[in-house]
Amino acid sequence: MSDEWNPNDPDATRVLYDLSRWTFDQQADLASELAEADVPHTWDGAELVVPETHEALADSTITRVEQRLGIVYDDDAEVADDDRTPLPPPVDIPEGDATTEYELDDWEAGERQMLTRALNRQEIPHRWEGDLLLVTTEHEAIAEDLMDLVETGNFTPHEDDVDELDDDAARLPFETLTTFFLAGERLQRNPLDADGLEQLLAAVEVAEPTRPPYGVEIRLWQRTCELADELAGALVDDDVPDEDAAASVASELHDLLRPYI
Repeated sequence: MSDEWNPNDPDATRVLYDLSRWTFDQQADLASELAEADVPHTWDGAELVVPETHEALADSTITRVEQRLGIVYDDDAEVADDDRTPLPPPVDIPEGDATTEYELDDWEAGERQMLTRALNRQEIPHRWEGDLLLVTTEHEAIAEDLMDLVETGNFTPHEDDVDELDDDAARLPFETLTTFFLAGERLQRNPLDADGLEQLLAAVEVAEPTRPPYGVEIRLWQRTCELADELAGALVDDDVPDEDAAASVASELHDLLRPYI
């Protein structure tokens, strides 16, 4: 994101582009092109946000990337994927080059791995020193875009990478959090709602407190799992559901997740 443009400024006119059908690598490629073209921008999930003053340049950059990667849209097909190429080797930081540091100790191993592969694919010079990521200052804008994309959790890994990712990459999708939210929404209104209970139990069955979905902070996920277990217990552990307790816990679960859905 540009240091000179504040996308949260209420007086700033923004233009949004829905790129939810693009793969993560395609979004990363676009982020690199935008940085090279000096287009101020940020990401809100899978939406690209640019100032209105740069709309024309953003349009032309997106069109150029679409043409180069063969991205097409129609009613019968998803986005055409880019050419499958081997993962380039990591590019080390040249001696003497200025670097920018990012402390990523709160990132999960799978997120760091995905970021590393994205940096490799974009051929960004970098290295890890424990939890500290160092990137050449010249490329920090592109690296920050990649970090933003990884943190959203709304991306599709490059097909060539899928088989090489470790077990952390097989974590639940972000939509699992949405399932808990919807279950809480239903059950706070009616603790005996059959659809709400079905949603809740299905999510509880697959959820692991120590393995949050991509894009979900570990403490939020653990609290979600605690409330979901408590809610399920109030409804199914005894012969007669505790409707008052269930409604209270469901409301807490709903309110906890509302800012994130």
